[in-house]
Order: sequence, then structure tokens, then C-alpha cells
Amino acid sequence: MTDYRQLMLLLIEKRSYREIATRLGCSQRTIAKVRRVLDEQQLVGSEQVAALALEEIDGLFSDGRKSAADGFVPVDIDKVVQSRLGRKKPPLKVLWAKYLQTDAPAGVRHYGYERFCQIIAEYVRVRDLTAPIKHVPGHTMQVDWAGTRMQIIDPISRATTPVSVFVASLPYSGLVFAYGYLDEKQPAWHDAHRRAFEYVNGVTLLVVPDNASTASNQISKASRARDVNGSYAEFLEHYRTAAVPTRSAAPRDKGNVEAGVKVVTNWVIHYLNDQVFASLDDLNGAVAERVEWINRRIPFRGEQRSRMDWFEEAERTGLLELPAQRWEPVVWRKAKVHRDWHVQIDTIKYSVPYEFAGLNVDVRIVGEQLDVLADGAVIATHQRGSHRNGYVTDAEHAPAYLEETAGLWTRAYFLRQAAKVGPGTVAALTRLLDGKKIEAQGFRSCMNILDLGKRGSRQQLERACKQLTDNDAHRQISYTAVKHALAVVRAEQDERPQIIRSGARTTGTESPHSRRIAGRDTSGAHLAGPGAFSLEALTGIQPGAEGADV
Repeated sequence: MTDYRQLMLLLIEKRSYREIATRLGCSQRTIAKVRRVLDEQQLVGSEQVAALALEEIDGLFSDGRKSAADGFVPVDIDKVVQSRLGRKKPPLKVLWAKYLQTDAPAGVRHYGYERFCQIIAEYVRVRDLTAPIKHVPGHTMQVDWAGTRMQIIDPISRATTPVSVFVASLPYSGLVFAYGYLDEKQPAWHDAHRRAFEYVNGVTLLVVPDNASTASNQISKASRARDVNGSYAEFLEHYRTAAVPTRSAAPRDKGNVEAGVKVVTNWVIHYLNDQVFASLDDLNGAVAERVEWINRRIPFRGEQRSRMDWFEEAERTGLLELPAQRWEPVVWRKAKVHRDWHVQIDTIKYSVPYEFAGLNVDVRIVGEQLDVLADGAVIATHQRGSHRNGYVTDAEHAPAYLEETAGLWTRAYFLRQAAKVGPGTVAALTRLLDGKKIEAQGFRSCMNILDLGKRGSRQQLERACKQLTDNDAHRQISYTAVKHALAVVRAEQDERPQIIRSGARTTGTESPHSRRIAGRDTSGAHLAGPGAFSLEALTGIQPGAEGADV
């Protein structure tokens, strides 16, 4: 059945007869008839046509033989509208099927499905039961994950890996974007947005995601209200946009991307279902070709224009410019500022102003840049270090000479502790600190060297340090060098005198008594009885024999 209201609106917009016939599927005779009615009724504006009730339109195009409602079973519109309220609402086709089951008197027919939908739509429009959504070019990008997954198949083991497909759409032009990821976690979520922005070469004013945890967090357990995820908000701030997550269980808030997901599912995921992909790059290459085909397919919305044409003509100029620097993943860490006013991240120490020693701070890593934050404010910025166990120190963070240093490690502190061990240790720590361009970079090594004396003997530590400083005056002192020297000292002290066997030759003068003791075999003493410990057994001299002690 011809939609006369839409036909009149197209004529008022001065569309050609051929275009109207293509969009509405009506004949040019019907279009000419509507043109005459517009001229006769002097309807020149779309507001006048929109104000016409359905009965008035039926009256304008009736042939006068009978009224529009004659000969048809009336529709219980109130019952239909009531059934469409709520979350679990049946489709109009089901309600139309129930309408067909109502009794019809002789000579009275039921409305067809198309006319049934027009009657319901007119009733809703006149009573303003819904508000039509008007999209502004470049204002919104809606995003979601497709419910149907693709997969990668290993060519050797034939093992399959599921791939989630991210979908973004621009509601005004209908332009869609899709890309596959191995998971739906935060890094993939951010990277997908970045690729979508770069695909359209611009940024929308708003992004509308659903209420997944990658986009929003529940504010409290007692409330269903949600707030934008902090990491996601920071990502969008880099692109000078913001997120407006949908309400819970309200897919209409992002209805355009829901339709985009359906298009991608049918024309990308299902279309490529019979192809085998060995890598994610191969899969995304095929997805990109299909997305390009969707965006350039004609007709779209009943016009000889594609999604890309709509975008190029009206929406591209409404987008914000991309930032000069591409987004890089952000990693957050917790750390404590040590007494040497450095924090340790992955074996590397980074300096902060000495006033923050002893406090807990947040560390933000963006690409190769590392920021240290206290109470939300950046207190230090460094480039990431490349040497394991190295230092990245800003000399301006050090305390000034003779300034208050309570609670900090200082040169004087470590030399006082070394003096308790001995002068060799003081000399070793002095040489260690003198070898550093920034003195604080030697504080950790000093602390570790002094700990060697706590775990063992201070005398051994002193001896090891003295050997290092006396043997080579130019040798660089380090914790590792002291540790190795200490191991040598302990090994020397742990040595025991070796037993001289009876057949071994000796030099010099020795007493008969010592010779007898040296030749005694004690290998089985632990198995002997009490007799093995008698004077005769120990000395090997019988009582009364020559040489026996009286």
C-alpha cells in the first residue's frame, strides 16, 4: 500500500518522479495524482503534511465510493499499544497474526500487514508516544562487540583460537568499522577505538558504548548507577572526546551500532565463515575488504548513494581532528619512595623530589615516558631506563647541602655505620660513593654492603673491604665486588688442617709423641666402643713401656 504521507514529503522536497518511484515502489501515475492534491490543497510545507491525521490523508486520496474504514475489521489499537510496552514485547507481525483471528462479519476484510503497521505508527505519532532520533553529523560514534566470533586455525595443529570482532558506526552516515582481537580486555578496547578514529580520520564529540566493565564501573554495590572507567576516560580525553555509556538493558540507546553489528555479522563474519585464517593479520585483512565493500555498496537508504558518500558529503567536515600524537597504552604501578628518594620499577630506580621520601606514590608509564604522581599531581617525569638495575636520577631532586635531611639516606649516615665495622669498610664505602656522578645512586649499594656484616661477621666484612682497598687503589668498589671478596675470606677461615698419614714424609724435627698421634687411624672411631678412648688406645703406648709418661 502506498505511503501517501511519505510521498507528499518527497514531492515537497522536489525529488524526481523516478527517484520517488524507486524508493516507494509506486507508479508515476500515483505520484502525479499526489502532485495534483498538493496543488489543490495548497500544501507547500512539510509541517502541513506532518500535521495531517491518517483519516484526513485517506479522505484526500479516496475515490468517494466508501470511507477508508468501511469493509475492514477495526484494530484494537489500545490493546496493541499496551502489549508493546515493557521489555518483553512481541513483534508487530505476531500482533497482526492475532488480529487476523478476530471474527469478521460477512463482506468485511482484515487489514494487510503493511496497512496494519501504518495504522499503529500513525496512532503512536499523533499521540507523541515516541520521539524520533535525529542524528547530527560527526556528533556520535556508537561502539560494541559482535556477539558472533570468528576464529584462527593453526595450519599445523589445527587448534582454533576465537576472535572477537569490534564494531563501530556513525549514526548519521551509517559508516561502519570492524576489527578483530584475541580478547575483549582494556588494551584491545582502546586500540579498537584508536583504529576506528583513524579509519574515519577524525574524532566524534561523543562515544556511546554499552555498560561493560571496559567502559564503565558500578559506583557502589547499593546502586545500579555506573561511572565511566578511569582508564577509558583518560584514553578518550587524549582524543578530546567523552563517553556516554548506555543505560542497563537499553540497547535502543545505541540502536545504530546494533544494526551495524547485524550488518557486520551477516556480510563479514558469516560471509567469511568458510575461509581459513592462519593469523590475526590475515583475518583482519579480509575483514577490512568486506567493511570497505559494505561502506561503498549502493543503494543505501533507498538512494543511489553509499554510506561512504553520505560520510564524505556531510559528516567528514563535522569531525574533530586527530591529535598530533597517537595514543599509547598506559600502565599504572604503585610504589614507595625509599630513603634515597628513588622509586624502583622493574629493577630500575627513578628519582623524585626528596620531600616525598617514605610516601606511597602512583607511577604512570605511557610508552617510553614515566610519570610519578602524588595526590594526582605529577612530581617527576623521566624517560624509561634501559639498563637493568640502573638509575635514572634528576640532580634537582636531591636535598640541598646542609638542608634538613631527617629520614633520608646521606653520605654521613653510611660512613658512620661503616665506622662501626672498621676503617677498611669506611674506605670501601667512600670510594664507592666517590665513583658515582650522583652520590645517591650509591646509597642502595652501601646499604647492601653493610647488610653483609649483619648476616655474618663484621670482622670478615672488614677484612674483605680492606683487601679490596689495599690490593688495587684504582678498582671500582661495588656490592658485587665486596660480596665476592667476603666469600673468599670465609672460605679461607673455613679451611681445616689435613691429616698426615703414617707413610707421609715430614720435614723438620718432631717428637715421637706427635708422630704416634699423626699415624693413628681414626676413620672408624665412631663405631668403636668405650675401649677406643682409653689412654693406651689414644697414645698407642702400653703402661710401663719406654717413653710412657708417669
